Amino acid sequence: MSFDKKEFIESFLEESTERLNSISSDIEKLIKSPEDKDLHNSILRNLHTIKGSARMLDFNNIEEIAHRFEDLFKSISIDNADISEHFIKLTNYLVEYLFKMMDKVKETDSDSMDIKKISDICQKAAQGYYINPDYLYEEITKNNEIELSSDEEEFSTSDSFDKITSVRIDIKRINEIIQSYDNLIIKQFRLKHQIESLEKKLKAGNLKQPFELPRQIKEDITITEDALFETQRHIFALRMFPLEMVLSPLKKEIENDAIHLNKKIQIDIPPSSFMMDKMILEEVRTILLHIIRNSLVHGIEDEETRISLGKNPVGLISIHTTQTSNKVILSIMDDGSGIQYDKVREKAMQIFTAKKTEIDQMQDKDLQQYIFSPGFSTSDSTSKFSGRGMGLDIVRNCMEKIKGKIKVHTKKNEGTTFELTIPLTLATQRGLFVFAGRMKVMIPSHYIQEIVAATEKSIHTLQGQNYISIRNKLIPLYYLSSILGTERTRNINSIIIVEYIETRLALVVDSIQQNENVIINPMPQILRKIEALQGVVYDENYAIIPILDIPCLIQKTRGLVAYDLKKYQVMNKSISKKILIVDDSETTRQIEETIFKSVGYIVETAYDGIDAIEKLKMTHFDAIVTDINMPRMDGNTLLANLSRMEQYDGIPIVVVTGAYKEDQKRQFLEAGAKAFFVKSDFKREALLQKVRELLNEK
Repeated sequence: MSFDKKEFIESFLEESTERLNSISSDIEKLIKSPEDKDLHNSILRNLHTIKGSARMLDFNNIEEIAHRFEDLFKSISIDNADISEHFIKLTNYLVEYLFKMMDKVKETDSDSMDIKKISDICQKAAQGYYINPDYLYEEITKNNEIELSSDEEEFSTSDSFDKITSVRIDIKRINEIIQSYDNLIIKQFRLKHQIESLEKKLKAGNLKQPFELPRQIKEDITITEDALFETQRHIFALRMFPLEMVLSPLKKEIENDAIHLNKKIQIDIPPSSFMMDKMILEEVRTILLHIIRNSLVHGIEDEETRISLGKNPVGLISIHTTQTSNKVILSIMDDGSGIQYDKVREKAMQIFTAKKTEIDQMQDKDLQQYIFSPGFSTSDSTSKFSGRGMGLDIVRNCMEKIKGKIKVHTKKNEGTTFELTIPLTLATQRGLFVFAGRMKVMIPSHYIQEIVAATEKSIHTLQGQNYISIRNKLIPLYYLSSILGTERTRNINSIIIVEYIETRLALVVDSIQQNENVIINPMPQILRKIEALQGVVYDENYAIIPILDIPCLIQKTRGLVAYDLKKYQVMNKSISKKILIVDDSETTRQIEETIFKSVGYIVETAYDGIDAIEKLKMTHFDAIVTDINMPRMDGNTLLANLSRMEQYDGIPIVVVTGAYKEDQKRQFLEAGAKAFFVKSDFKREALLQKVRELLNEK
């Protein structure tokens, strides 16, 4: 079962920080009460929860150190050894080290560190060897020195300012500058508006040379605009990072994936000098990784097939970059088999049964919209890389997030190219201001294909749907005012053709105003529930102008493809069983909840046995997944209580725990548990499969 662990990192860090603070506090109390077993148990429980959560998120280094820390503490608890001053120092330093590892995850989403010496020290200390705490401290600080990158230099007050080539700037400060700049732009728009009003008044008065005064003001504004946009460029450059930061590490990842898939490939990724907004770069890496994996799995053939087709036995994958205006175009190319449209058509007809006839008659290129649908995959089997239909759906979501545009070019047995048009920054966007009824909105320019004037002959109605004929192709026609729920447009004057992933839509608007480069602002709280909007800008009168979310609009008007897919999945996998997850770790609860919800189960969570009993009294559940070590009521007591609840006689109970003893496993199975999983050996697929089996599902 695949999921994005980034969704859980924040929760993991919050929970682990809280547990480390608790461990630190308990260690302090142990100095005064060294024989307090509750303190010992609390520390061990918090350590094994951190270890288990780290294991589930593949933070193996944190898991290792927490495990060694646990062993060290157990050696004291089991042997009833004296809690000496040097032991307290060791444990405090280990807590500090775990905090630093959490900081590493927070900054990089990775716990990649050299932990071997620290791990060895902990192991020896647990075995009874005397370890000088100062030695451990030296190793910890040595392993956590912060290295500056080549373009960031340390300097002291004695250094010449001429030698300072870079500085660190807080993102908050940059955002404040941008907000200030935004206000300046609004004032400029207002001044423009005043000039337009003045021109109208001068014209109405039939004065001689009515444009003399405004012309001077216009020239001043033009100069001001140039200065503003130059300032804007420098400000936005503060949070720009090189695209090479993403491209450079990709080669190694592609090579590793190719080895795993037993495919020989040549990789062509020329160095890039382009700079992009940090928020965009974060998404670009995910996008490239999924497209390349799609190429490796579905595109590049095995060596034998390539030879039979007269191809080079070594496949080619390339990523080339070019820039046009304020956008970067990324071309990801493979020389594989190309998109197999026959398989795409067959799968689409299976899923979207109501559109069988339409799909059957579609041109190959129009089928591309389906390969980006949630859950769509032409693979018959699942693996680490394919069969779940998540790859290109993730690409589509990420591209929508960064306001990018996708084009796909493919040819049978020659290969496929994904052409991604991505803005350099999300702070500004060029858009066309239009009126729909009385409502003023902005349509992002990169989705606009063309603007056309309609005639009666070009409008057709088929089965209740309006279409416009453009170059012998019918495009669905919608009144934008109807979509937004504003006053209905009476006449068809201006029509804007928008496009996204080979799907076009014609939008009727009342009037078209200026095309502007504007600063994007987040959606106000009151508008966030409207899915067809992606943000707002302000006009010269400080009025809020919504920005249309064109991909969302196309998705809604083309028959709600995502909804059809969900309906298909429900029809074929009618899962409506309820699962109760019981675990004192919030991170573990979230991960297990995601695993079961992703396939349609209804899930509730409880943080310990008492909370679980309360929920079991109010709602009937079909299965329970529980931990062992929990505060207030542990897993043993929970099972004992369940055995006395008649309505839960025979209910499937699955234990997922961290630290345990072999006799505990036997005890739980004898008490009625149907399966037992250890977090250190946790496999998502195995847990899901076992629950399905216990519920008599395929």
